[in-house]
Amino acid sequence: MIKSEKSKLRQVFLKKRQSLTSYEIEKRSQTICKKIKSLAQIENKNVIACYLAVNNEPNLQNIIAHFLEADRIIVVPAFFEKLKQYKFVKLSSPNNLETGPYQIPQPSQLLPVESIKIDLVLLPGLAFSEGGLRLGYGKGVYDRLLANTNALKIGIAYDFQVIDHFVSEPHDLKVNFIITEKRII
Repeated sequence: MIKSEKSKLRQVFLKKRQSLTSYEIEKRSQTICKKIKSLAQIENKNVIACYLAVNNEPNLQNIIAHFLEADRIIVVPAFFEKLKQYKFVKLSSPNNLETGPYQIPQPSQLLPVESIKIDLVLLPGLAFSEGGLRLGYGKGVYDRLLANTNALKIGIAYDFQVIDHFVSEPHDLKVNFIITEKRII
């Protein structure tokens, strides 16, 4: 039952997100990036895990550029073909990217970074509950990547992606904050 409810939610929110125009994505993403910068809890975070936007996710290019200029270490998920798994890798520049599996951009040079070193994580999701539960694509990538970290976790979403609640499973990731274009939860 839980799996089918989650599948339906994934379809609904993916469809809603796909209906956004590039102008709406740009405007909302800029507002989200400003809200991230305003959060006092990110001040002393030096190793920051981000994502590179796909499927109309909020675009974090502005905040990634801000962190890189401040000499912070940015890491993003990348797929290691030989290992058949994702790991966090250092992002030196948003210009040296190639397309990985599922059309997700990743650095062309893969320099792994242990998840235990990460201080802050900016996570995408298809939906978030008001209580901080994250609904991803269902592949468990972030659940596995972040299993060994005590980093501050911030869910990044459009406001329509935040719902009262959904049924969760023990392995589901929980975030400390959710930032949308309208609010910080």
